[in-house]
Amino acid sequence: MATHDLAVALAARGHDVRAIYPGAAVAAPYPVSWVPASDRPLLTAFRVARAAKRLAAAIDADVVHSSGYEGAWLPPARRRFATSNHPDLPRWAPPGWSRPWAHLPYMRRQQQAWLERRALGRADGAVFVSAFARDQAQERGYPTRTCRVIPNGVDPTLFSPLAEEPPMPPVYFFAGRLDQQKGVDVLLEAFRKLPRGPRLRIAGTGPQEEEYRRLASSLGLDGAVRFLGAVPRPKLPALMCEAHVFVLPSRYENLPLSILEAMACARPVVAARVGGVAEMIDDGVEGILVPPDDAYVLALALRRLLEDAPLRKRMGEAGRARVLGRFTWDAVAAQTEAFYGELLHR
Repeated sequence: MATHDLAVALAARGHDVRAIYPGAAVAAPYPVSWVPASDRPLLTAFRVARAAKRLAAAIDADVVHSSGYEGAWLPPARRRFATSNHPDLPRWAPPGWSRPWAHLPYMRRQQQAWLERRALGRADGAVFVSAFARDQAQERGYPTRTCRVIPNGVDPTLFSPLAEEPPMPPVYFFAGRLDQQKGVDVLLEAFRKLPRGPRLRIAGTGPQEEEYRRLASSLGLDGAVRFLGAVPRPKLPALMCEAHVFVLPSRYENLPLSILEAMACARPVVAARVGGVAEMIDDGVEGILVPPDDAYVLALALRRLLEDAPLRKRMGEAGRARVLGRFTWDAVAAQTEAFYGELLHR
């Protein structure tokens, strides 16, 4: 989704944007070539590379820009760029080729990481969406030639606040994949510690959805917690605006889009201080940062916002202002455009 939004913003700035995406075809406001997706990263990267080679030759592209492991074999262009959105790059430490019985299984297990490392290493310019991700990549063995931190963005016209705070009872809102990374189990434990009355809405699906449903039931939260399942993107702004607080207690992150979307809707955020989250939120200004895996401290933060409506309003307004000042897609496209120009003219 971030790649699509950036493409739209670059096209709006007058660039001729063409895209190649793996998956089923959907409408886009710029020309797209679709290739079949595969659960094997090598095959997906090969299909994308083959389509990119044909397209780059047909239009004599100045810039070829990939996102993630799909860009492992970018075709030649005046300049190649690669973006990493990975929330937690694994450390790159394969056994030596003197031990092929260990090296080859390692490469199979770390296939996606190997492809992303190749994409970043071959690019003339590497883009990281947070300083945290840049530093982690360099420390964990992902070499780059020239790199730049350019965050993801949000559309502040799509994600925009209501004139008034929604009516009571208070609603906490979570949106994300239901897996170990996002800390929904910690959120449920923290929510149980709150006084009766607030509601918790959980949007998303994932491999641990049934486990979390059972956990909510075992904690006696059946009437207060609603699992919304998969929510179409156009419906997310309304759900954000119907909530009083957005919560993301992740165990690890890069620069989560859901926090930007909540801030754009002028909702205060309670989030774990992991990854690049502290680059988005100043603790006590746009939201409250808590340690990961600490249900007690998370509950204290949720309760503080529950009891202080003026604080919710101040934090929400500060979050909206920060998004408008730094995290709009037009601002992100302008920084990307400048990076392109810098390397094209070098």
